This record gives sequence, structure tokens and C-alpha cells, in this order.
Amino acid sequence: MFKRISALLLAIALLGSIQACSMPDNIFADDSFSKEEQNSSEEAANIYDFEFTLGDYQLVLPMNYSALSVRGWAISDEASEGDDAAETADVKVYSADTVMESGEYSDYVPLVKDNIVIGARFYNNGKKEKAINECQVVGIHLDADNGELPSFILNKDDLSVGSKYDVVLNSCGKPSYVVNTLRSTGDVVAINDVKLIDTDEDTNATLYYKLTEHSFLAFTIGSFKGADNVVVNITVENDTEEEKPFDYSKEKRYIPDSVALYKGPNLLGKQFTDFSYKYEGNLYTLPIPVRKLIDDGWEFVRGYGERVPSGTTVDGLVMRKGNQAVTLMIHNYDIKYALTAINCYAVSMEACLTGPNVNILMAKGITLGSTEKELVNAFGKEYAKLYPVEEEEEEGSETADNAADNAADNAADNAADKNKAAAAANTPNVPSEPERYDIPDMEGYYIEKTVEEEYTVYSIVMPDEVPTVTLPVSYTDLGDTGADMLGEVRKHIDIYVYNQSHLITRIYMQNCPEYIVDEAKIIEQQMEEARQKEKEEREKQNNG
Repeated sequence: MFKRISALLLAIALLGSIQACSMPDNIFADDSFSKEEQNSSEEAANIYDFEFTLGDYQLVLPMNYSALSVRGWAISDEASEGDDAAETADVKVYSADTVMESGEYSDYVPLVKDNIVIGARFYNNGKKEKAINECQVVGIHLDADNGELPSFILNKDDLSVGSKYDVVLNSCGKPSYVVNTLRSTGDVVAINDVKLIDTDEDTNATLYYKLTEHSFLAFTIGSFKGADNVVVNITVENDTEEEKPFDYSKEKRYIPDSVALYKGPNLLGKQFTDFSYKYEGNLYTLPIPVRKLIDDGWEFVRGYGERVPSGTTVDGLVMRKGNQAVTLMIHNYDIKYALTAINCYAVSMEACLTGPNVNILMAKGITLGSTEKELVNAFGKEYAKLYPVEEEEEEGSETADNAADNAADNAADNAADKNKAAAAANTPNVPSEPERYDIPDMEGYYIEKTVEEEYTVYSIVMPDEVPTVTLPVSYTDLGDTGADMLGEVRKHIDIYVYNQSHLITRIYMQNCPEYIVDEAKIIEQQMEEARQKEKEEREKQNNG
């Protein structure tokens, strides 16, 4: 996750270094947002129209490159990452003659007009490779350190470089999250109130308003023309065209049996595998009826008009509550009809420091910002004792033989870890071989620990439930009708721990059982369907 953050921050800063900022200490104080957090949904939605004025022209993302080129903007001959960076880090250099692969996003590429420079991110949304000038522009970046700036205004309260940070807050509301980075290196220091690196160096603060990885607004706060606490650079990025309005009031009135039978939890789950947790103050058990999320204040952003075939899973539904947005995988559990999203179930949920940065509480008190030690303890003694830190705490209760055995095991494990670390140092960005631990008293369940370059992932994997009633199950994706979105593993939890701070930075859950309604109801519906089909055949014969 933080690998992506670092790349994004590098891309945003490529056109020049960012001024050091002096953010007020109370940026997240409740009274800072006492008025603006009450914005209506319609007002909040205007933040994400991704419209802006560049010069004398009103534009919207995504757009064709020609919308800029006909107005005098041209791709610079200079490398997007710089020649030195390209040579030392094997980074792709983007220039006017670059060819982009299908599905590829460029870095922010300099565009020049009358010696004025802005940054643009390109995206090839086609099925074949294209020249960069044939690809969509999905991002625009302006930086105060880049010299003279063009006239640029976001169509939300005339936001631009030089706007005061409190104007951003009053206009856009509380950010999805704020990232503090070292001015000297761009390394992530803290996200909101979660400190990831201890340092006294100057930092930059960037306010993010985010729907998805490539749909967001970002404002970096610093000093500009003698003024402090003002916007020193802006990034506007959006890779998805706005969907046509969809009236789902009819679907909302119809409640299928698969949804009507849902009963939410009364208590937080005792085990991670219960999939019962608190999310933005509400208790849920995954999978969750989408209409339940709507009742709790979540709104559709994308994918809501998609009709999901019976027994099918799709990905890409985006829902928003305030400035927190989550991308969901949904499943249609109806055994007969295709349904729109409102009558399906969310079978995945995510919480992440970099969006959706929601309040989440899992079994045994685990949440974003919990420590790795707390997580390991939550797994249970059988798992925790594999780690030296737990061995030290329980040393007094061990026998001499056990202590010697454990010491030998730990020494072997430490030697193996050192070898893995050395190998990883020689081959960066390559994850280690995952370690697997069975969960006692839970046959078939296990924990998989994978150490990446920047984070460690603990995956709790569960076996599929074997249904006694076979439903028509197929898998699809909004963009690829042949994709298997779930694979063999339909039930798992991934918890990401940042290696420098040993804090949890992301939690992802997926629980998609084969069916959600009880077996008796399924059989009853299937028998009724068979009776109806038999009746239709008799009528057809009589009429014939």
C-alpha cells in the first residue's frame, strides 16, 4: 500500500519540490468542521465533478489530449522523472513519442505552453497499446515552485494555488485523510493522527479528497508569495466518466427474499472469522445488504445502475459517506433474477489510512493504527508464541527443555530471517516466501504471513462452505465478462502492517459464501419454479 503512496507522492512532486508547511495543530478538531461537516449531499458531490478552468476554457476529467493540445499545450521533451532517476531506478521515461500499454497510467508528464509548465497524467483505457497523445488525460497538477503558473480555478469556490487552507476546508469539508511527508525525501511521516516515522524534520501536509485510487483532489499546504498556510500545489485526477443518473426507487421498493432474511449482529465478533465488526459506528456482519449501507448514510457514486445476474459477483461499486469512499465487491444471492446493486450484498469491505480512512473496530479491539504486537496477541497464544517477543514474556512459565528447544528454534528462525532479508536487499520489491501457520481448533483455517519491502501482510484464509444446494454461480467484472473476481478463496482477511512503524495501515475483508438464504427457502423457491414451468408446459400443450 505504501509503495503506491510513495509512487504517487513522487509523481505529484516531480515538477518541483514543495514548500515546507506550518499547519495549525487543530486541523482535525471537531470545531474546525462544526459547520462544514453538515454540508448537504448535493454540495459535497460538487467536489467530485472534476471540472476546472484552465486559461479561458472550462474542462473536465477525463478528457482527450487534444482538448489541451489545440489550446497550445504540448508534451515536453524533458523526461517525466528526469534522466538521472530513469537511469538509477529503471523508471520509464515519458515523452512525446512514448507508447503506452493497455491499462497503463503514466507518471505526471510536463506540458508546456509559452514557457509555463503543468503536469498531466495519461491513461490508456483501450485494449491495445497507443501513442501517448492518443491516450486520455486523467490528471492535472500545478506546482507553485515551478515558476509562473497558468490561470487555473477549480469550479468549487474558485480554489487555486494560493488559496488559504481554511478556504479549502470550508469549501470541501473534512479531508478523506491528510498525509505528512518529509520535505527532504518525500517519505511518509504520518497519516492523520497515526505517526509512522519519528522525526523532527520539516514536513509537508497534503489534504486528500478521494473516491478511488485515480479519482481524487489533493491540496498541499505551505508558503506562497509570503503567505503561510496556503495551497502550494494542486492535483486533480479522475479516470472515470460520470455515470448517467439512475433512478433506483423502484428497486428500493422491491425487497428480494435474500435481503429480507438478513439479520445484523448485536455484538462485535469474538473472532476475526466471525466477520462481525463496527464500521463508522454501525455493527455489521459481512456480507451486508447494500440497502443496509444506504440506510446508514452511504450513497452511491459508481456502479449503482449495473444489473448483476443471478449468482454473480461484480467489482467496482463505489459508495461514499461524507468524504470517505469505499469500493465494494457485490454479489447477487437471488436464485432467479438479475438485480441492481441496491438489492445485492456487499461481500467485501476495506479500511485504510489512505482511504477509506473510516473508523473500524474488529474482534479483540483491532483497528487501524493498532500495533503488530497487538495483532499477533489477538491471533492467540499458539500463534503468538512463534515470535521471540512473546517467548520473552512467557519465559518464566517454560521448562528448561522447552526454553532450550524454543531458543534453538528462534535462532534458526532468526538466521532464516536474516538470509531472507539479505536476499530481499539484493532483489528489492520481491516479496518473501509466505509463512503459513495453522489456527488451532479451526480445521482448514490458517494464517499466511508475507513480508514485503514496505509492509507485512497477515492473511487469515478460511475454507469455502460446501453448500448442499447448488446455485448457478458465475463470476464477472464490470469491464471483463470473463474475469473470476473471487478465485478459489472466497473468504479471507488481509491486514497490512507498515514495516517501519509496525502499525496496521490497511484492513481488507472478503466473505462470499455460496448462498445467504437458508436451504429450506432455496428448495421452496426451486420447487415453485419447477411447478410454474410445468404449468406453462401444460398450457402450451393444451393451446397447441
